[in-house]
Amino acid sequence: MELKRTPINTGWHFKQSTSLNNGAASSFLPVAQFPTVAHIDLLHHGLIKDPYIDCNELETLWVNDANWTYRTSFPSPSTSSPRVALIFDGLDTIVSVFLNGKLILESKNMHLAHHVDVTDTIKKPEEEGENELELRFSNAPEWGRKEMKRIGYKGNGTDGNLKLFPLLKRHYLTHKTGGPERLFVRKAQYHWGWDWGPAVNTSGPWKDIWLETYSTRISEFLVRQQVSENLQHADLKITGVVDGEAKTILIKLVDPNGKTVLEESRPVSEKGAFEGTVSVEKDIQLWYPFLYGSSPLYTISATVAGQDVQTRKIGLRRLRLLQHELKGTPGTAFVFEINNIRVFGGGACWIPGDFMLPRMTRERYEDWLMAAKGGNQSMIRVWGGGIVESDHFYEICDREGILVWQDFLFACGDYPASPDFIAAVKEEDEGHIKRVGHHASLVIWAGNNEDYMLAERWGWEYDPEDQKGPWDKTQFPAREIYERVQPEICERLAGDVPYWRSSPYGGKTSNDLTIGDTHIWDVWHGKMSPYQDYKGYTSRFVSEFGFESAPDLRTLHKAITDPKERHWQSLTFDAHDKGPGHERRYPLYAGENFRFRLNPLKDFVYCTQFLQAEAMSYAYNHWRREFRGPGEENCSGILVWQLNDIWPGTSWALVDVDLHRKPSFYITQRALAPIVVGMERVVTSLPPYITMGYRAQKSALGIWAVNGRVEAQDAVLHLSAWDIESGKEVPLPADETKRSVRLKPNQSNELAKLEIPHAGQTVIAARLVDEEGAQLARWVSWPEPLKFVRFKQSLAVRVKVENSSAGDVVALSADAPVKGVVISVPIEEGEDAVFADNFVDLVPGEEIRIGVKGLAGRRLQTRWLCDWEGKGFQL
Repeated sequence: MELKRTPINTGWHFKQSTSLNNGAASSFLPVAQFPTVAHIDLLHHGLIKDPYIDCNELETLWVNDANWTYRTSFPSPSTSSPRVALIFDGLDTIVSVFLNGKLILESKNMHLAHHVDVTDTIKKPEEEGENELELRFSNAPEWGRKEMKRIGYKGNGTDGNLKLFPLLKRHYLTHKTGGPERLFVRKAQYHWGWDWGPAVNTSGPWKDIWLETYSTRISEFLVRQQVSENLQHADLKITGVVDGEAKTILIKLVDPNGKTVLEESRPVSEKGAFEGTVSVEKDIQLWYPFLYGSSPLYTISATVAGQDVQTRKIGLRRLRLLQHELKGTPGTAFVFEINNIRVFGGGACWIPGDFMLPRMTRERYEDWLMAAKGGNQSMIRVWGGGIVESDHFYEICDREGILVWQDFLFACGDYPASPDFIAAVKEEDEGHIKRVGHHASLVIWAGNNEDYMLAERWGWEYDPEDQKGPWDKTQFPAREIYERVQPEICERLAGDVPYWRSSPYGGKTSNDLTIGDTHIWDVWHGKMSPYQDYKGYTSRFVSEFGFESAPDLRTLHKAITDPKERHWQSLTFDAHDKGPGHERRYPLYAGENFRFRLNPLKDFVYCTQFLQAEAMSYAYNHWRREFRGPGEENCSGILVWQLNDIWPGTSWALVDVDLHRKPSFYITQRALAPIVVGMERVVTSLPPYITMGYRAQKSALGIWAVNGRVEAQDAVLHLSAWDIESGKEVPLPADETKRSVRLKPNQSNELAKLEIPHAGQTVIAARLVDEEGAQLARWVSWPEPLKFVRFKQSLAVRVKVENSSAGDVVALSADAPVKGVVISVPIEEGEDAVFADNFVDLVPGEEIRIGVKGLAGRRLQTRWLCDWEGKGFQL
C-alpha cells in the first residue's frame, strides 16, 4: 500500500498540570492553533498579557515554570495497514507521550524528530471509539537544574547571568543569558532570555504531528554533491534506507527546466540500504549566490513503486573554504569559493524570528529573507543560540541564492560532556545534517557560538596546545563535542560543506585577526572603542559585530503603551533594551561624534539610528575595501549582528520586528552593492607640540571602488566639493573632477588621492557612472567629528513625489550639504511606506530619486542631522 500521512492538527486542548498563578488554565481549553506552545494558547484565552508589551514579561514568567498537558483524539485508519506510526516533527521539550494510555515516547530534546511505530497500540478499524493522544510536558528550567546537579557543572558562572562579578569587570557575555541550567537542556538557548529579548521559555508541540500508514517507506534519503574543478561535471552521491520490503528503488533527476536528465533503478540490499552516484555531464546549470549569477535547482527523487517517494531540490555548485597564505600580511585567508569564484560573504546574523516559534509562517520567512536580499545581503549566519531553521528558510535561501552559515546549537556556555549528553548531541546533530545538509545555500557548519572565546575571556581550564584530551575533567569538557563528535559527523554526512570548530575561531586565540573568523565587540561592548577603530579590527572574516539603535517610533509606541513612559530613560524603555550599559553607550558615542538630542523619543530614535548607521558605514566600507583580489583577501566577509528583531525593542538589528528598515539597513545595502565607491579622510598633520584638546588634521582623501562583478567595469569618476555652511561649490583642480577608470573584477580598486580644500568645512561628493552616464555608485565624504560642523541655518530639503504606472518615486534635493536625510510617512498617518533607499546625504546640484511602495497618496516627512537647529540657532 502507498504511504499516507494524515496531519493530527485538530481537536487539540491544553491545560496547566501544575497550579501556578492560581491555577490558570487548570482545566482543558481549546488551543489557539496547531502546532502551538503554551504561551500562544494562554494569550488566545486572555490568561496572560503579551510578554512583548510593556513590562508584561515579569507577569508571565510563571508560564516558564509550569507543566502543560496537550491532548486530542483521532480516528484510526479506515482500513487495516501493515504498519502505523506517529511522526512528531518537534516537541518542546521535556515530554512523555501517551497513546490510549500507553507510554510510547519520552523525549528530552526540542531539536529531534521522532518516528514511533504504534501498529500494536493504535485501535483497529473495527474497535469502537477514537484514539486518545496525550502529551505531558514538564518545564525545562526545573529539569535543567536537576540535570546540572546530576551531571555536574564544570564552569565558573560566567556563562549565566549569575552576577558573580562587579559590573565594571563583567564582559558583555555575562549578561546575555539565564542561569547555567540551560546548558543541560537540549532546547533553544535563547528561550532563557538574551540581551535582545525577554525570557519566554516555551513548552508544547511546536512542530507538526502526523499519522502515517505504510507497508514500505523510504526512511532516509541523502544526496551530496561534488562538482569538478572545470565545472563541467557533477556527481551526486546518493545513500538511503528503506523500511520494509523493496528490491529496487527508482532514482530520477530533473533539470531546472523540467527535463528528465536521468531515470534508473538501483538495488536495495537485504538490510534495506541503497546507494549510488548520479552524474550530470551535459549542459550543467550551476547554482550561484545572487550577486554572482542565477540559482537554478535540480529535482532528484527516490521512489519505491506504489509505496513511497522522497524528493530533494539540489543546486549544483563547487564549494570550497580557502585558507591560503596572503601577500604582505600575516596569517591566512578565510574565503568561500563558489564555482571557482572567491565570493565576498556580505550579510547579517539571524536570530529566531519569534520566541513562540509556531507563529513563524513561510510568509514571515519570505518577508525577512527577501528584505535581506533587497539589502544586497548574500550571506546569512544562523546563530547557535536558536534553532536549525525551518525547511522553509533553507528552501527560500536556495531559491534566492542566499548563502547560509549554520552554527550548531551551542551558544555562550560551558556545556557538559557526559556520555549520555554526548549521545544526545550526536543524535541531534546527525538529524540536523540529514534534514538540511543537501541545500545548496549551506556553506559551513560551525561548532558553536563563542564558547572558545568565553574560555579565554573567563580563564576556564583550557589548554589549546592539548589536542588529544581527554577533557572531561577540565573546565571545558565540551571540547569533546566540538573537536571529536561534530567533526566526525560532518566528515561522514555533510558532503562538501566544511566544518569549523566555533565562531569565532582560529589562530593563537579564538579572535585572532589574522586567521579564521572573528567577533568584533570592542566597539559598543568591551573597551567601547570608537567606531572609527573598526579599521584597526580588520580580520579575515568578520562573522559578528554590531551597534545598537532604537526601532521605528511606531514599534516603540506598540511596545510602550503608557505615553508617560515613552522616553528613553523610563523603566519600560529599559525593559525593552536588554543591552547592558546602553544608558552610558548612547551619549558617549553620540557625544564623541555629533550634536544630538535624546528627548523627545522621536529624536532618540533618529539619533541612535544615525549613530548605528555611521558605525556600519565605517565597518562595511573599510572592511570591504580589504577584499583586494587573489592572494590579498584580507577581509572576505562581514556579517553584522543582527538582521532581525524578535520583539518590539531596542537592539543591534538592522530591521525592527515590524520590518521597518533602519538607516543602517540602507548603509549596508549600498556598501554591499555590486559596485561601490568609497572615501577615507587620512591624517595630514598632528596638533602642535604640547597642545591638548585639538584633533589631527585630515586634509587628504583616499578614493577607491569595489567591483563585485566577475567582469571588469569601465567607469567615470566624478568629484565635486561643497562648503557645508554656505552651500557654495568649492573649486577643485580640473584634472580631479573627472577621470576614466577601469575596475578590475571581484575586488577593490584604489582610484585616487585628493587634497581637500578647507577640509574642516568641505564635503566631497563622488559619483561613479558607466560610459552611458548611468550612475553605478555614490558617496559623500564629511569632515569629522560632525559635532564641529556648521550647517546652513536656512537649510531647505525639497521633497517631490512623482506618480506613474511604474510606481511612486520620491525626488530629494537641497540647497546645501545635508547629512542623513530620512524620509517617512508621519506616524499619525498609519504604517510607513517601504523605500528602495533612505538615509541619504544631499549636496547641491543633485537630485536623489527613491522608489517607494505603499505610499498611497499620503504625505511624507523628512529628518536630517541637527534639523532641530533652525534659523537663528545659537550653541
